[in-house]
Amino acid sequence: MSTADDRLSALEARVAELEARLSTRPHRAASGTPEDTGQLRYGGDARLGGYEWTWDVVRSPGELLKLPAGPLAAVLQAAGHPARFEVLRSLLTGPRTVTELQSELELKSTGQLYHHLKALSGAGLVEQTERAVYRLPAQVVFPVLALAAAAYDVTQARRS
Repeated sequence: MSTADDRLSALEARVAELEARLSTRPHRAASGTPEDTGQLRYGGDARLGGYEWTWDVVRSPGELLKLPAGPLAAVLQAAGHPARFEVLRSLLTGPRTVTELQSELELKSTGQLYHHLKALSGAGLVEQTERAVYRLPAQVVFPVLALAAAAYDVTQARRS
């Protein structure tokens, strides 16, 4: 590859990065335009732990802003603890026993683990399938991935 090709490739990469940054900036709605327009989408395809998932969710921004904060905050609070988020990440690839989770997470006691599992279960993020076996319900796999993606995007936005 020539120097000119290298420079052109580098320039194209920089333009693509700038365009990506611009596409995430807010735009002011024109006066007289209803505020509840547009849509928020998330989804995709994933293969995790021998399972294949396909997800496509569309939400109205205006409707999301009208939802009661309590239940939403409860889910975010449950997922927001580092040990609990590690439990969720572990369970994304399939069910685990308490013994497996304790070993993977290097928790000192099963009491600590059960405390975290209770909080996650109360928020609807995990379920017990049989004695001492936990998993993510199918309907929360992509929302958990979306939480991780959103948190990553926020951390990256703070850096730029």
